[in-house]
Amino acid sequence: MEKPSLLPLLDRLLPLDEAKVAEAARLVGVPLAQAFGVVAYYPRYRGLPQGRLLVDDPVARARGFARLRQEAEGTYPPLGLEALSPIYLRFQNGERFVEVEGGPVPFAEFRLPFSLAHGKRLIPPEPVLELPAYRALGGLKGLFALQKGHLTPEGVMAAVEKAGLLGRGGAAFPTHLKMRAVVRGEAPRYLVVNADESEPGNFKDRFLLEHHPFLLLEGALLAALAVGATRVYLYVREEFQAAILGLEKAVEALREAGLLLIPTEVFRSGGLYICGEETALLESMEGKRAEPRLKPPFPVEKGLWGRPTLVQNVETLANLPLILREGPEAWRAQEPKLFSISGDVAAPGLYELIMGTPLEEALLRAGGEPQELKAVLLGGAAGVFTRDFAFPLRFKEKLPLGAGAIVAFGRGVDLWEVLLGLAHFFQEESCGKCFPCPLGTTVQLELVKRRERNRDLVADLAQTLRGSLCGLGQSAYWAYQSLLEVEGAA
Repeated sequence: MEKPSLLPLLDRLLPLDEAKVAEAARLVGVPLAQAFGVVAYYPRYRGLPQGRLLVDDPVARARGFARLRQEAEGTYPPLGLEALSPIYLRFQNGERFVEVEGGPVPFAEFRLPFSLAHGKRLIPPEPVLELPAYRALGGLKGLFALQKGHLTPEGVMAAVEKAGLLGRGGAAFPTHLKMRAVVRGEAPRYLVVNADESEPGNFKDRFLLEHHPFLLLEGALLAALAVGATRVYLYVREEFQAAILGLEKAVEALREAGLLLIPTEVFRSGGLYICGEETALLESMEGKRAEPRLKPPFPVEKGLWGRPTLVQNVETLANLPLILREGPEAWRAQEPKLFSISGDVAAPGLYELIMGTPLEEALLRAGGEPQELKAVLLGGAAGVFTRDFAFPLRFKEKLPLGAGAIVAFGRGVDLWEVLLGLAHFFQEESCGKCFPCPLGTTVQLELVKRRERNRDLVADLAQTLRGSLCGLGQSAYWAYQSLLEVEGAA
């Protein structure tokens, strides 16, 4: 960090005691109360649960959650493992493991099986974990062109604009507009890669981090050079330990090859769903509680340490080398989008589809039978239940696409149990900064527990949650409202 940050220092001092926290506060120059507030806020500093834990995701909720829960000593939030769900973790003696067939695998060694992925543009033919393998696939051409002056920063932004690339993190904001807004700010500027994928049902970013790190790094460096950033930060979900180690290795490989044109470092996230909200992410990087900021000003104006900051999602940046290699017109004609498909399909996994593919076709690709499904959860926890199988999978349509999660539920699934898991997730993950969100998510959980179908009550709930400061609260009722609509149309 260009300024000292509290979280990395606390990580180095684990396990913590009062003296260590006080020393960390002194070293980074923050009030003692702020340091203790951070320790009380982030799960890994409070002490993680121990024993055998069931990953509480939408798929597990559809598989007989009560029975599965009896086999565990506790639960853990979704980890992008829905294609393998139900799945258990084991936390013991300071180590964390994923239980898979053949025995437990440490977090530092576990990667999503490469066989889960289906695609050929954003997804490589095999894992690409070494620089020579990435170059053999045609990688780094855009970076070389920029380095040698055959491509200008304006040329990069113009290509992104002509391609019409929208952010893949859920908001679908035009990428070129964020880039140009950062350029208008005074130096120093920063680029932060949002790799804190915590949305239930999504595992696309995790897969790219674990199996295609150089694609992300090239995209990040291209974007950083285009906006004149002086530093790149990769903000990665703390539990993705194998991805973090792989990224650090890839960064070092680029440095040794003389291709790390901008200083780049990996930053372990705070480990909460709210950390995926871009301003809460920046707050955590600055050593504070991950609480959303009031906007404006936006991060492109005043972001990390008050400087203009471009915050972009993993998949968004991974598309930049592709746009430059194929040309923006060709890319746009066959615009690729990654979809995490799980649940009641024969082949759950990551599917690279052309933007606009009908939901029915996506399900069929994954071995699903749309007419045998009760509903699909589209977009993850901050998404909706739907039976509109003709829906075109693209942004700016009547249903929220989110980051691309698709969870299918067969006719025998109790969707209220799935909804209960989502409601519990939102209530647990609310940061509590604004009044509507902690109040609304708590009330929602109680309404879902009693399976309340009174639409007027749900409308009142929605009105409350819409007053939340950030998208977590503003979207928390979508699944509830949409389930009532699906039931009414059944």
